[in-house]
Amino acid sequence: MVIVDRFTIAPDAVVCKEAVLEGDITISSGTVVHPTAIIRATNGPIIIGENNNIEETAVIENLSTNGETLTVGCDNVFEIGCVVHALKIGDNNVFGVRSQVGLHTIVTRGCSVGTNCTSTLQEELPENTVIYGKNNNRRVAKHPPQLQISQLEYLRKAFERYHYLVKSSS
Repeated sequence: MVIVDRFTIAPDAVVCKEAVLEGDITISSGTVVHPTAIIRATNGPIIIGENNNIEETAVIENLSTNGETLTVGCDNVFEIGCVVHALKIGDNNVFGVRSQVGLHTIVTRGCSVGTNCTSTLQEELPENTVIYGKNNNRRVAKHPPQLQISQLEYLRKAFERYHYLVKSSS
């Protein structure tokens, strides 16, 4: 299968040239993609919603078996070195440093996968699920993670000043 690179990037999304983008990828308004972040639409398209923060060496890859679109909602944080192959990702989730989410997992809304934690089973994480600790303990939080609006605003300004950016396709 030959992967054709086709990017649609919103005018106010910030995507550093050092990021790795492969395949059919749509990046929506306000999203920030750091240098060395990896987004691969290997087996199907990826649509990334608004105001996501995709940090250095984070990997988002569509490995679906039937060419389904991997949809990432809004206001998610993909921290350094996380690897996410989820079928679907809702809004306002946090994927901690070096966390892993497997191909058969659906991440709903307000979930946090902690540092070095994994969710690789065939499952749908209930809203506000928190996975934490070396044994991947779980609980349900009373409130979803706090939005990182001011951090995104700062990153947009800093990256425009100090990094080469991929131009918008709109």
